[in-house]
Amino acid sequence: MAIQLVSAPEYRGEAGIMAMRHLQRELTTALQQEDWEKVRHLDRICILLIDKVIAANRDDKSTLVCALGELKGVYAGLIAQCQREVTLLHAT
Repeated sequence: MAIQLVSAPEYRGEAGIMAMRHLQRELTTALQQEDWEKVRHLDRICILLIDKVIAANRDDKSTLVCALGELKGVYAGLIAQCQREVTLLHAT
């Protein structure tokens, strides 16, 4: 068995935005499927990813605004869906 080293992911510029978009797609899919365990898991990953993207782009505010602005929309959808779920629970 051989050990293979993998280079650290890049979070600067477009690479950081693409990593955020990939996570957003996964989170959106989990929301649509109402896979709450996966939503919780991806939410924890998102916290770490945001920290890495911010650290890698401290001097590039436009990248940060783009990445975080798109993510804000995903979380707005998450909050709306959670509110619908709570309403449905109270209605039954």
